[in-house]
Amino acid sequence: MDQAKPDLFNSQAADAGMLGILQPQPGQLPELIQHWRGPRPLRVCSGGTTSRAAVDQGWTLDLREHFSQVHWDEADRTVLIEGGCRMGDVLAALLPYGRTITAGLSGLPGVGYVLTGGMGPLSRQVGLAVDNLQEIQGIWGNGDSFLLKREQHLGSAEWRGLCGAAPFLAVVEKLRLTTQPLQALWIDQSSGRPEQLPDWMEEAEQFASGSSLQWHWQGSGTLQRMRISSTEEPVSQRIEGLHQLPPLAAKPDFPQRLHGEVLGLLGPAGVASWRTVLPQLSTLMLRCPHPGCSLSCQQIGAATGRESVDVTSFVHRDAMWKPWITAVWPAGDEPARQRALAWLEELWGLLQPLCPGVHLAQLHDHLPFHQRELEQAFGTWLAGLRRLKADRDPDGNLPSL
Repeated sequence: MDQAKPDLFNSQAADAGMLGILQPQPGQLPELIQHWRGPRPLRVCSGGTTSRAAVDQGWTLDLREHFSQVHWDEADRTVLIEGGCRMGDVLAALLPYGRTITAGLSGLPGVGYVLTGGMGPLSRQVGLAVDNLQEIQGIWGNGDSFLLKREQHLGSAEWRGLCGAAPFLAVVEKLRLTTQPLQALWIDQSSGRPEQLPDWMEEAEQFASGSSLQWHWQGSGTLQRMRISSTEEPVSQRIEGLHQLPPLAAKPDFPQRLHGEVLGLLGPAGVASWRTVLPQLSTLMLRCPHPGCSLSCQQIGAATGRESVDVTSFVHRDAMWKPWITAVWPAGDEPARQRALAWLEELWGLLQPLCPGVHLAQLHDHLPFHQRELEQAFGTWLAGLRRLKADRDPDGNLPSL
């Protein structure tokens, strides 16, 4: 079994004082997990890395080295993705076949993007990434192998758990996704003032399913807006697919090395509530503790609301908006870290009446609000997930619920 130095694009994960990183070959995973006696939980890097892909005095299981293949199936037009792939690699591999998947706003996330729900600019047309899953293969936290197929296992607790909460339950080696025809998209980008935000959102709530709004609010007060449409729009930029999607906002260049946390929320349509909180929201954004802190949002709804609420672990089928809060601080500055996290929680508290759900795309079991996140992410299904966790990962080899 390979051991390697970390090469993680998330600086907080890369800077963690981990004990080591494991890069098992195919076939070694069941024994590794079943007989694991090291510190728990194991951290998993499935292509991309969040802040918890590595941890002080822990081990990281890195799938990128030996689980990074993408296999196109011409017969049923599905794609088999191994557990160490990034979404950008999948989009690139599908280009020669004129196909694509419902990837997100960035190509950097790995398979964890799919396994925590997976929402992007095409989701309003074709649903979440988990709604397009056809097959999942991997190792439960107890070391048992599994192969689940939608046509056989849809409706089971195991299928439901893996579709949105897999990082707590299993290490996924491969998954099969339905693909969609590659299509041109039209991009309209502009900037504006905070007081324009409710008008942007009100207009977007009337969009057809082929269009979606994304926006980004940096602490400076300027908002960036991006409309993505599958139908030609006047004076819009044409791109040939998600692989050419421009960034929502320019990446700021700061002299310090930064650490950070990201919290994703979910809420239904309802611009009136955003108008009501806008003055307080503007005040909070202006006093963010670091200029790299931000509030961003993407639009879902339409096709994402068609799946039954009890089929996957993504239970917020009424959601139209996914805001996410990014809190950053200079690496190693603990007082700054505490200020940034306090700001994140204050902003969360302000937005919670508008966005009562959580999209658990990042794990925060090291932070005091972890249990609150779980409850708001999974609702009444959390009890079922915990029963499944006790059965499939009784020793807690993977992150806790």
